[in-house]
Amino acid sequence: MLGQKERLNRFLKEIIDEAQEKRDEIIGELRQLRRDELASAKADAQRLCEERVALEEKRALTAQLGELEQEKEKLRRLLAVKREEVARSVIALAREKILAAGEAADALLARSLTDVCSRFEGQNFIVYVREKDMAKAQEILPENTQLRCDTDIELGGFRLECGSVFVDDTLDTRLQQEFDGVMERISLPILT
Repeated sequence: MLGQKERLNRFLKEIIDEAQEKRDEIIGELRQLRRDELASAKADAQRLCEERVALEEKRALTAQLGELEQEKEKLRRLLAVKREEVARSVIALAREKILAAGEAADALLARSLTDVCSRFEGQNFIVYVREKDMAKAQEILPENTQLRCDTDIELGGFRLECGSVFVDDTLDTRLQQEFDGVMERISLPILT
């Protein structure tokens, strides 16, 4: 009987040892699973933090970009105003010089009227000049030419009508064309 009891005790001890080994193995697997899950959770948390930081940086950069675009538009408008101021200053200076030219302006008017008379010789035409140039124009134009005063002509030159042909050879128009040219030349694409 003692032999059977010993065998039974040995058998039970083996079962208990096996159960303890199995328990230790399960506890080890659980601990490893917990470490793996913790590492995965830490990695996910790190990734989420990095994504959050990146999102915040992107929002900040987007806001800065919007502010830069607004500033760029302000500068573009200011530049356009300054360009026009420069062009108007140049044209105003030219206007002053033209008004001060006196004899040179008279000579230019004489050459222009002589040239146009030769082109329209034998035809009836109307010439418009500023009041100051009426006497000079009467000296140059043929007698059958209608001469009229045009108060819109400030700087000199003339306008001519001959049937359906209209010629504008005023210094006012030339100066406006120069102004337009100056505006075009100084309209460089600086802030694109």
